[in-house]
Amino acid sequence: MKNLLHDYFLFTGKAMALFSFLIIAQPINGYGFNGHERGGANVGSENDKTEIYSYDIDARTVVGAGATMIENHLKHVITSLRLIAAAPSTRSGIWPEIRPGLQMLTESVPGAALYIEPDGGYYSVDRGYTGLNLSDRDYFEPLFNKQEIHGALIYSRSTGKKSVLVAVPAIENDEVTGAVALSIFLDDFQEMISESLNLPPDYLWYVLDEQGSTVLHPRSDFVFMYPAEEGGPSMLQAVQTITTKNEGNTSYDFAGRSTHVLFKKIPFNNWRIILGKIGEQKADEYMPAAYETLDNLKSTVNLHLKEMDKSLDNLIKTFNGRFPPEHVARNGFRNVYQQNKYVVSISLIDTEGKIVLAEPSDFHPTQGMSIRDQESFFIMQKNKAPLLSSSFIAMEGFDAVCLKYPITDEKGNFHGSVSLLIRPDVMIEEIAAPYIAETIYEPWIIEPDGRIIFDKSFDGTGKMLFLDYRFEEMKTLLELGEKISNNVSGQSDYVYAPPGSDEKEVKMAVWDTVRMHKTEWRVIISYKPYD
Repeated sequence: MKNLLHDYFLFTGKAMALFSFLIIAQPINGYGFNGHERGGANVGSENDKTEIYSYDIDARTVVGAGATMIENHLKHVITSLRLIAAAPSTRSGIWPEIRPGLQMLTESVPGAALYIEPDGGYYSVDRGYTGLNLSDRDYFEPLFNKQEIHGALIYSRSTGKKSVLVAVPAIENDEVTGAVALSIFLDDFQEMISESLNLPPDYLWYVLDEQGSTVLHPRSDFVFMYPAEEGGPSMLQAVQTITTKNEGNTSYDFAGRSTHVLFKKIPFNNWRIILGKIGEQKADEYMPAAYETLDNLKSTVNLHLKEMDKSLDNLIKTFNGRFPPEHVARNGFRNVYQQNKYVVSISLIDTEGKIVLAEPSDFHPTQGMSIRDQESFFIMQKNKAPLLSSSFIAMEGFDAVCLKYPITDEKGNFHGSVSLLIRPDVMIEEIAAPYIAETIYEPWIIEPDGRIIFDKSFDGTGKMLFLDYRFEEMKTLLELGEKISNNVSGQSDYVYAPPGSDEKEVKMAVWDTVRMHKTEWRVIISYKPYD
C-alpha cells in the first residue's frame, strides 16, 4: 500500500505541476493580451449588453482556469485521502503506518494532515497525538456518519491558522473506525493559486462558499467574512446572484469602489470563484461629511499648535538671547501657561539637559531632573532650532509631546531651551468632540513611524501600530498604516475587529496631515460606510 501511495503521489504531483505550467503558459497575465468582456451594468443581469466592461486580460479564461485549478487541487486531496482511508492500517487506526501517506499529501498541498479517532481525539503529522478534541466541530457528526467533507471552514486547532477541511471516513465492516483529513491553510493555498494566475495588480480574485462566506481572498482579513453583511444593498444583491447562479457577471459598490466581476461555480463543493478589475474610487454617502469633519479637525489642531508655537516664540524673544533669571522665566512661563489651555507644563532646560525651572507649581518636583536621555534633547543639541517632538512617555507617566525653542544669542551661541509639555490625547479629545458628537466618525492621529498619538476607538493611544502584538493579525489595518505613513493624504478601506470581539467590520478611513517644524501628524477620520 505504501508503494501504491508513493506512485500515486508521484504521478499526481507531476500532473499538478504540468497543469500549473499550462495555466501559467497561457497569455492571461495582462501583457500581450487585450480581451474584452461584456457584462450587465445592473446587478444580476447576466445577459444585459448595455455597457461594455473592458479588460486587458481574457477574463473568462482566467475565471475558468482559476476554477479548474482550485477544483483539481481539491480533487487531488480527496482522492489521496480516499486511498489513505481505504488502507488496512487506517481502518485499524495504526497511526505510525497512517502518517507517511498523510505527510506526502502535505508536500503537494499546504496544510495540517490529521487522523481523527471516533471519540474526537486526533493525531497530526507535525505533532503526533495532540491531546485536543474535534467532536464539537460541525463537520464531526456527518463525517462519522460516513459522509465525506468537501470544505468546512475552520480555525485549525493544531496550527491556529484559517483553514478549510477536507476529510474522508475510514470504514471497516460498515462502521466508521476513524477519519483522515487535510486542513488546508487558506493563506498558503491562496498564494499558490495567485502565483499561478499571475494577475496584474489592478485585478483581484476571491472565492465564496455556498453561504456567501469568503474562503479565499488576497487580503487575508476578509477570509471568513460575509460581504453581504458588511456591504450595502448592491453587495447583498451581488452575493445573492453569485451564490445562486453557476456563472455570470454582476456589479457592486464596496469599500469605496464600484466593481464589475465575473464568477463561476466550482462543482467539487459549490464554491464560486470571482474575478474583477479593481474599480474606480467612489464616494459613499458618508464620505463627503467625513472629509468635512477631517478638514475641521485638522484645521483646529493646526490652529492650537500654531497658537502655542507663537506664544513660545514671543516668550523666547523676551530673553534677548540670554539664559533668563528665575523671576523673568517664571513670570513668562505663567503667562504662557494661562494663555494656552493645552499646555501641561513649561520647563527651562540648560545645555546639559537639566530642568532648571518648571511651572506650574505641580511640576516644581521635576526641577533638577535631567532629560539627557530624551530624543528631543539630542535633536535640540544638534540642530538648535524649534521642534515638535515625537510622542514619548513623560516623567509623570503619560503620553506626551513637547514643543521646544532654543535660547540663542545674536552670534548663534546656544544657552539652553524652553519646552512646552503637551498631552495630545487630552487636546485632541476635546478638540474633536464638537465635530464627532452624535456622528459615526472616529478620529485618530498617528505619526508616520506608526506611533499612535490619539485613539479611543481601539484604545491605541501611545501604541506602535507596526509593533504592538494586538495589531499583528489585523493585516489590512497594517496595510492602511503603511499607506498613511507613506502618503500625506488619502482614503482607504480596512478590516477591524473591536476589542474583545471576534466580529469584524469593514471601515473606511480618510486622512490629511498637520505639519510643524518638520514634524508631521496624520489626522484620520474612520467610519463604517454601511449601516
